[in-house]
Amino acid sequence: MISCSHLTRQFATRSNAVAGLVDVSLDIDRGEFVVVQGPSGCGKSTLLLSLAGMLRPNSGTITVDGVNPYSLSAAERSQFRARSIGFVFQLFHLVPYLDVRHNILAGLPSASPEAVARVETWIRDLGLSDRQDAFPTTLSAGERQRVALARALAKQPPIILADEPTGSLDPANSAIVFNQLNAFRHAGGTVVVVTHGHEAHPFATRIVQLEAGRIVSSLSSTPKPLIAS
Repeated sequence: MISCSHLTRQFATRSNAVAGLVDVSLDIDRGEFVVVQGPSGCGKSTLLLSLAGMLRPNSGTITVDGVNPYSLSAAERSQFRARSIGFVFQLFHLVPYLDVRHNILAGLPSASPEAVARVETWIRDLGLSDRQDAFPTTLSAGERQRVALARALAKQPPIILADEPTGSLDPANSAIVFNQLNAFRHAGGTVVVVTHGHEAHPFATRIVQLEAGRIVSSLSSTPKPLIAS
């Protein structure tokens, strides 16, 4: 499903090059919930952005659902992401002049009646019905994160990549986010979450530890069962 081999990514500074990823190899099967954990600055977000086709590695190879995103043109890569990947950004990246409903609609490849119906379902399931006409500046952090999650889920991608999706949330909102990601996996999706905490561990099929840009462990885990809402 997702495979990367010997990834290296460096960032240039005035005096030297800083390593973001160092010889990282990782295979993720369809239907996994992989948690990539490590301290701030260890390369977690760099890895996630590389897998999403947003940050080209200096060396190494990546395939996502059989496609090397970096073999595509910029336009083709954007289309590939829209079709295959739902990305949940740590800082939400909502459009400030769109309300909740239209922020979610903006993430869809097309506004077919079926897609619009899915948006209405996610607005309801994520407890946003009373806020669907609100703009991002009036939303709490938890509401903004739920909008970002709905935007990723509504287009029904095979893969969700989530960058610290609960980093600024309280326990109640964190539980909502991870329960929905867990339901997505149980429905056949693949989830990769990067975090420095342990909140995602109960949902993980595997926990990958990064330190200083290197994978230092990759351990299978038994996830909690899906709890029907």
